[in-house]
Amino acid sequence: MKVRKGTYVLIKTAMFLLVSGILLTSYELLALSAFPILLLLTPTFPVRISVESHDLDGGGYVGEEFRVSIELSAKGFGVVKVMHKIPEHFELTGGSNAVARFVVGSATLKIEYSAIPTKRGNYSLDKLVVQVENPFLTGKLFVREVEVPISIEVKQRIPKILKIGVHRGIAKSPTPEVDISKIGVPGTDFREIREYIAGDPVKFINWKASARKNDILVNQYEVEGKKSIWIFLDANPYMRYGETIRNYFEAAVEAANALSYYYTQKGYRVGLYLVGYRRYLYPDTGRRQFRRIGDELIKIEPSDHPESLDEAIENSKSLLITYKPLIYFITRLEYSRPIRAVLRASRFSRKMRRTPVEVISLSYDEETEELSRLALKTLKKSVESRLKASGIRTIDWEIHKPLSQVLMKEVLFA
Repeated sequence: MKVRKGTYVLIKTAMFLLVSGILLTSYELLALSAFPILLLLTPTFPVRISVESHDLDGGGYVGEEFRVSIELSAKGFGVVKVMHKIPEHFELTGGSNAVARFVVGSATLKIEYSAIPTKRGNYSLDKLVVQVENPFLTGKLFVREVEVPISIEVKQRIPKILKIGVHRGIAKSPTPEVDISKIGVPGTDFREIREYIAGDPVKFINWKASARKNDILVNQYEVEGKKSIWIFLDANPYMRYGETIRNYFEAAVEAANALSYYYTQKGYRVGLYLVGYRRYLYPDTGRRQFRRIGDELIKIEPSDHPESLDEAIENSKSLLITYKPLIYFITRLEYSRPIRAVLRASRFSRKMRRTPVEVISLSYDEETEELSRLALKTLKKSVESRLKASGIRTIDWEIHKPLSQVLMKEVLFA
């Protein structure tokens, strides 16, 4: 059993007074030596803690300060310490998330602080750790948790992108498929079977599936004419590297968020593949699709199970052949070495034309000249040169620079 510091001091004091009283034959010291023992026997009285009010103001985005205020009521006798638990990715900027007070009868405790979230995600701030001990800091220490209904969703700010240069590829027609109208009618490419919605044509009802499910189901076909964008977000383990606040993966998520927002606003059909998770979001349009992609990106972390870009292309091959989209790869060239995957993706067209592919290459310019870093830079330049020689457009983004500026500089005018 661990002896607490206050208990240890009182025991030493009692022993000193006892020995001194015996050696000096002093009845006063002998009587006084019993006083620390009496303090040790002082029990820890229960203290009841309840949350009276709570408030969270601000936040919502990475780097945006928010303020928390929690008012507590304490009833009992003893020393009370309360700490509001916050995630490791939050940085305190003012106040304190802990409070301590000696309570006799009843008292009000208030926690007020401000903090900055440094990473996106859904965070629950619902735990208050309460410690109660007797006034002499001896005896048993009672620790428990109190629930407080506070949570916060932290998103990345989406850079305001005014224009993105679109690589149109090589086409026999002056209107390649990536640029055809977003308005169209159902085509012949089957997409899925779904529940009937009022207004669906009767000819699309799948009678066999409806009979099996005892519900009206319809066949849904791809709408001809919608532009398509497909984003491959590299979530492999090597994307973890970088600073706590700004690292490769956080930059990759920011780029994917910005591209999905820009293209869904323009009426494009946007799909997302998470490399490392072998998971994709089916291409769709509008704000609903942007929210779907955003909800996926807010909770994603780098995977522990590597997946090559070539494997990702194979897993989404059928969709790429169907949609023939403009493809974005967001990755670190020196690790993913995407040449084979990129060239393979660019050849998925049915009509003797190349599918347009663009690569956003993430980099972090450091002044250190370590041999390993120089080797990676050399490898990265080699991959960039081979991609350029193959006609693949590569956008180099130093992740500490604004993404909107980088994309504006890369605009290609038709």
